[in-house]
Amino acid sequence: MRTYLPVGDQRRGTVSRAVGAVLVAAFVFMVFQLPVKRFLGLYDHVPWSDDPYDAVTSFAVFFLPLLAVVCMVRIALFRRDHPLPIERVLGLLRASRLALGVMALTLLSDWISVALQANRAAWIAGTGVMIAAIAVLTVVVASAAIGVRRAGRTMPRASDDPPPVTDWLSDALLLAEWCTRWLGPAAQFAHEVIAWLDGTVVAPIRRFPIVAASGAALAFGVLLALNTLLREGAGPALWIDVVVGSTGMFAFLVAAGAYVGLVRTERPANGARRRAVDAAVIGCLAVPVALGFREWLWWVIGSDSGGPERLAELLAVAAAVTAVIVFAGETALRVHGRPTRATTRG
Repeated sequence: MRTYLPVGDQRRGTVSRAVGAVLVAAFVFMVFQLPVKRFLGLYDHVPWSDDPYDAVTSFAVFFLPLLAVVCMVRIALFRRDHPLPIERVLGLLRASRLALGVMALTLLSDWISVALQANRAAWIAGTGVMIAAIAVLTVVVASAAIGVRRAGRTMPRASDDPPPVTDWLSDALLLAEWCTRWLGPAAQFAHEVIAWLDGTVVAPIRRFPIVAASGAALAFGVLLALNTLLREGAGPALWIDVVVGSTGMFAFLVAAGAYVGLVRTERPANGARRRAVDAAVIGCLAVPVALGFREWLWWVIGSDSGGPERLAELLAVAAAVTAVIVFAGETALRVHGRPTRATTRG
């Protein structure tokens, strides 16, 4: 039997309040971080304006809204007169934890820059105000984290449940179906559009999730480059945006998507294929990390500094070496072996 939270269960309210606090924290986080980063008059004078601290903030302001959307779709499916599948609740809590993790990592990076007095020569009176603001933001995020922790403790474990029959994509389609009741005469057309999306868009994504993640990540990188082109004109920063943006987003989509149940794939990876996916994800993650810490990593390619060509070499070496180490390590440890028939059936 699949586990559900029944109608009237007090834990539903506990989860709703906890996730609501996370969404409020995410909103406050974005309201603070985006204006500070956008307006150079402020950002030039904060300790976290340079890499590697800036790299963390740059990705956080993209990742956090995506996680907020994941949470909002699923929490919108909390209906008082409907039992809740536990897999949906657990997926919502995982997305909330991941959002908190993104904010916590960014704030930790900010506090490290403060402790090390990074960019000290550019500090002004307003710098103290910015530091006070991240102190307030830290309290808000910590309070939300406590709520999610308490909500998680009340949840039953679903390890013995049947395999999930829903994912975030199916939840999004279900929410769209529910919303059609407000469309009046256009409801039938909306149903047809949703059915078309399910068969034409969602089904291929479930069949080829890694390919879909690659395409979405590449589109993200190209959009970043287009934004740079419009603001600054052509230059070496364009390929940096494409490469770093694409690899960072690919690692996030695959890793975070698997954790929160974004896509229920029809062909789960195992064996060498799963190890190759892990190597690709962690290798891609090494690219933005290497960019952020490039001043400490030039020695890897036998240089003290470098231009665009040397930077490309550094990023390529970081990705390739990391991927090879991960694949070889998982192979040696026999990680992700092929499942037995009993496991496959279960």
